[in-house]
Amino acid sequence: MANIIRSPKSCGKWDDNELIAYNITVTAVPSQQFFPQGTDVPLTAAGLDPALATADSYSADVSDSTHCFLQYLRSATTPSIDDRNIRVPKITDFARQLLITLGFEEHRYCVCRPLEIPLLICDDIRKFAETSLGLQDLGSTKMVPLLQMNKTQIDRSNVEAHMISAAIAAYQFNNNMRQEKGLHPLDAMTMPCITMAPLAALFSASHGLSDPVLW
Repeated sequence: MANIIRSPKSCGKWDDNELIAYNITVTAVPSQQFFPQGTDVPLTAAGLDPALATADSYSADVSDSTHCFLQYLRSATTPSIDDRNIRVPKITDFARQLLITLGFEEHRYCVCRPLEIPLLICDDIRKFAETSLGLQDLGSTKMVPLLQMNKTQIDRSNVEAHMISAAIAAYQFNNNMRQEKGLHPLDAMTMPCITMAPLAALFSASHGLSDPVLW
């Protein structure tokens, strides 16, 4: 097989060819292994309101936070005239509220959207990764990409490549921030990633994954 030429591309342009060019492989695991706790864990065990799974947006006897979540859900699932330009932002808003409800906002982390993260690739500093949602430590500017929605309904085959490149960009950015603060760069960072394909994954970004992309 002929060698695939590496070229500087933003994360939204990555596809399977980039994964091959940088010798990146993706290993699929059964859902039971990825989610070892199972799917029958009651919401109360996770500290969540059971009404999240049973109430609807018109329910009056729910907490304010549950009511807010249900309103976002209703807005995201209600058809609109311009399905692409109106519904996608509503889905992003709902996804953000879902992550907040599930407790992703803790300590100093905030769920932010959208995130544009610089990517150094093939010695080109003009490329970037854009994720629909991410965690950002506003105190240290540390970023963790969480959710990728862009174009997943148009071309689902490139979802993994987009998220992997976003994880590499976040790894580069976070280590640059650490070095600016006088801290040692981390050898590896494990980042949770979710897409609307659907796909849930844990990407371990490391020097071995990032360095071949730099030059």
